[in-house]
Amino acid sequence: WLDESIIEDITPKLLGDWPNTYTYTKALSEYLIQQEKGNLNIAIIRPSIVGASWHEPFPGWIDNFHGTSGIFIAAGKGILRTIIANNEAVADMIPVDVAINFTLAAGWYTAVHRPKNLLVYNCTTGGINPFFWGEMEQYVMSTFKRNPLEQAFRIPNAHLTSSYLINQYWVTVSHKAPAIL
Repeated sequence: WLDESIIEDITPKLLGDWPNTYTYTKALSEYLIQQEKGNLNIAIIRPSIVGASWHEPFPGWIDNFHGTSGIFIAAGKGILRTIIANNEAVADMIPVDVAINFTLAAGWYTAVHRPKNLLVYNCTTGGINPFFWGEMEQYVMSTFKRNPLEQAFRIPNAHLTSSYLINQYWVTVSHKAPAIL
């Protein structure tokens, strides 16, 4: 309901040191839970990027194309050809079934042991088993070349680059020019 210019003016002031509204609103939610939990035994689970399943209900299961799953499908269909990202950054993805099982275990532990303090769990893999975006690019592309998706637009060939100029070049050559043609 606010005018867009007002939102643009107040957002940096609201965010303070937070890098974006996503992390800021997560922090607000956790703060609110801590303040209002009263005598309830509470645990907060912080999964990293949630991706397709590892085992349950079957390997690779997803129920939507949000986030990285949508990006991978777009790359696999040949629609997305370039992504700006840091190849050396950790792609801290956690399978959805691992995140769910972790949540169930934390809920059980909290209910049985009734800890006095709020428990916060980080459900991540990057610290002990890092997998980098550059590796992810190679893995995803080789998977789709071995197992092509139905009704692909063109052969999968997406590339990650941290360079804005290189990304803009590939956007022009691989996205805009074909769209114009």
